[in-house]
Amino acid sequence: MKKLLLISLLLVVLAAFFASTHPDGLDKTAEKLGFAGKGTERHSLFTGYAVPFLPEGVISTALAGTAGVMIVAGLFFLSAKYLRG
Repeated sequence: MKKLLLISLLLVVLAAFFASTHPDGLDKTAEKLGFAGKGTERHSLFTGYAVPFLPEGVISTALAGTAGVMIVAGLFFLSAKYLRG
């Protein structure tokens, strides 16, 4: 299980170098159909796939991705432990 977590973290860090600065599919579709500015803006801890206290870039994206992997893995292991009894 530790190998899977380490591989996931490695993939996140490597993927940060290839992250596009262009809008994602949902943003591009909203712009194309003309409803991009009509929604309510929600803020989250990692808005824009970046860590709030770091300038946007590869390091910020990699840290946000790493935190995301750790949060999802933690929730998975906690729920598995709880459901196992």
